[in-house]
Amino acid sequence: MPDPLTVDSGRTAVVVAADSAEADTFTDILVGLEMPDDGQIRLGGQEITMRLPAEREVGLVPAGAGLLPHLTVEQNLTLAARDDLAPSFVHGRVAFMARRMDIRGFLRSRPHELAHDERLSVALARALCRLLPVKVMVIEDRTGCGPCHAAVSAALRADPSLAVLVVADDRTRVASLASPSRFWEIADVPEP
Repeated sequence: MPDPLTVDSGRTAVVVAADSAEADTFTDILVGLEMPDDGQIRLGGQEITMRLPAEREVGLVPAGAGLLPHLTVEQNLTLAARDDLAPSFVHGRVAFMARRMDIRGFLRSRPHELAHDERLSVALARALCRLLPVKVMVIEDRTGCGPCHAAVSAALRADPSLAVLVVADDRTRVASLASPSRFWEIADVPEP
């Protein structure tokens, strides 16, 4: 059995799936939308496999950004920041993240009005708006969507302590994102 998949803080690793369905399943297991058949997921030495998605310190930047098209950027961020918090706290969290990610000029825009890299920055800000701090950022890279390189760079700039895991369905799209020793094929990864 290969070594477990590990990603250190401030580093990027890549998991390459055979196709987008396999990549989606792997991502869903990491973020807690599906349960693994076997194994465990550990974060900072703690087992998180049975935690709910909101209780995991795992953020997600979906391929194509996954923003709700009928909402403004600000409204998309507000949805992530809400957690039965006072409106003033939510507003402050959104304003802080917009400054941190340098997306203040986009807050009134709708996702379709943004360039691909701008949408990814907004999706990253949305993932970081969660009340529970994120320690691992999962960034999806899929054939048919723009590349995720800008989101990886932005994640590491926004929080140098983040571990970034790119889940891709084509190795050639992400070859420059991590050293060869930080690449895993899904078949190489032990069941989480």
